[in-house]
Order: sequence, then structure tokens, then C-alpha cells
Amino acid sequence: SSCCLTSGPGSGKGTQSLKIAERYGFNYISVGELLRKKIHSTSSNRKWSLIAKIITTGELAPQVLCFLCSYLLPRVYTSLIDGFPRDVAQAISFEDQVRDYLYPDLVVFLACSSQRLKERLLKRAEQQGRPDDNLKATQRRLMNFKQNAVPLVKYFQEKGLIITVSPLVCISETSIVMAVLGFLCLLL
Repeated sequence: SSCCLTSGPGSGKGTQSLKIAERYGFNYISVGELLRKKIHSTSSNRKWSLIAKIITTGELAPQVLCFLCSYLLPRVYTSLIDGFPRDVAQAISFEDQVRDYLYPDLVVFLACSSQRLKERLLKRAEQQGRPDDNLKATQRRLMNFKQNAVPLVKYFQEKGLIITVSPLVCISETSIVMAVLGFLCLLL
């Protein structure tokens, strides 16, 4: 089984993905973390320097699929992919490239208000200092998310693969994990 967890920037998908992966033995793959590590380790490479600038402005990283697939293919079983896909074009390309290997059994979408995402991103910027959490990038990332979320959710709804979980402030993180795990248990 494989699962994708997608949502807006700062929604807590990394935290939730880690909990699910640890509980059920999924290989946890964070696309954002992989990109940040690759950018950091190849800072003198012109292509990756350009990708770093694009990410810092809040745009979606180009050519992420080739890098992602080269990382994923050896880890095809029981994978949980955090933060991917972010739009329908990425979902279609991903499906075309890994259809026989890793197409997800389930896509989890964390529904979170734009205001809540903005608050969480600004707080994370203060605590972690990630370059893509600056104010201009945050605004751009939220705009990209707003444009892409509805078509992406609809795409996976038509395939019968998506569940939506609302991580409201009044719901504990444990409740979110348990809701997701209930659906995963049906697949395992």
C-alpha cells in the first residue's frame, strides 16, 4: 500500500505523516525535505541553485518528478509521501511515471483555512527560519495552494482515492491520525 498526504503549506502534514508512517511501518518520504536536502548538498550546481530561488519565492519546484521518482522507485512498498502532489499536473505526471510501481491507494487531504495556514507558516518562520517561509513566499504559496487545491481534490475524488480530514484547532492530532488510520486499515 502507498499513501499520499497533501495539503496547504504549514497545515501539519509533515507531523501527521510521520505519526502515520511510524505507527504502520510506512516508508516516510517528505518531498519538501528531500528537495531542501538536495538543494543544500548541491548548492554550487546551477540547476539546483535556480530551483532553490524558485522555492524561496513560493513557487512549485520544477522537475521534482524525476528526482522524486528516482528516490521512490527503490522504496515502492508501503510508502507514505508527504506534500505531493501539489497540483493536477503533478498528479498526472506522477501517475504516468510510476503507475506500475507506486500509484497511491489513498490520498489524504488536510483541509485547513488560509488564515490558519498563514498563522502556522509565520510561526514556523520564527521558530525554524526556513527560507521558503518568508512573507512574500508565504503569500505566493498560499495563492498557489488556493488555485490548485479544489482541482486536485476533485481529480482524486473522481478516482475514489481521497479522504479529507479537517485539522481544526479543537480536534487533537491523535484524532486526525486515528481518522486516517481507520481508512488505511481498510487497505492493508
